[in-house]
Amino acid sequence: MINYLIILEYDGSNYHGWQIQNNFSVLNNNNIELKTISGEVLRAIKKVTGADTELFVSGRTDAGVHALNQVANFKLPFLLNLVQLKSSLNGVLPQNDISIKGVELVHNSFHATFDTVSKTYLYKLNNGFKSALLSKYSWYIKNNLNFGLMEQASKLFVGNYNFINFAKSDKRKCIEDYFRKITEIKIQKKNYGFDIYMTGEGFLRHMVRRIIGAIVLCGTGKINIERINELLNTGKTASNIIKAPPEGLFLYSIKYKHKFFC
Repeated sequence: MINYLIILEYDGSNYHGWQIQNNFSVLNNNNIELKTISGEVLRAIKKVTGADTELFVSGRTDAGVHALNQVANFKLPFLLNLVQLKSSLNGVLPQNDISIKGVELVHNSFHATFDTVSKTYLYKLNNGFKSALLSKYSWYIKNNLNFGLMEQASKLFVGNYNFINFAKSDKRKCIEDYFRKITEIKIQKKNYGFDIYMTGEGFLRHMVRRIIGAIVLCGTGKINIERINELLNTGKTASNIIKAPPEGLFLYSIKYKHKFFC
């Protein structure tokens, strides 16, 4: 089997996240098909190669979340010209939503999910004036944000913590370990507001968006630093931390032992 690695960029606005369930598209309550990124990519691979395959990804993105450098791999029983494969896939994928930025051959043992070393997410905050062009790709905060308080809050999250109060509760999965390690959070001032970069070894569902929510609440003065400390150093407790909306979130880069995709 030949192991193909693809780097994708996508606008998640019109999609029900990355994940496809049991190789069938997700259905809503009215049994209407909800589009997923992986569903579209698998359809494109089938159309171009004629083969059914399984797609492995560095990390699933939620509904409405975007990616600048998502990494996935799949295997086929034959070798294809990589330039032609990239061009053909882009020719059948939704042109305004999903783009294949690169195709590579990797070792047969490579697994896009399990071999990930770290991921970096980017979150865009629109603050001060409401940008029409950024409306689909940022969170508009009308109130002034205190950069100093946001930086103080962000530093609290760097390290290995129990993020149970910053993750989505999912009774079906019975997650046992909520400890995750964040290695860096950077906040950059922009003319439209702020870009926040968050790097870690792995993230729980909704974890990035809840951390962003906490940083924003600190920046507006609605919660203080002590409250974040409590949530990081106690078990599951009631919390008023808001979840940042998905449209401002981008999967920015992925690091593997053999390569950094950015």
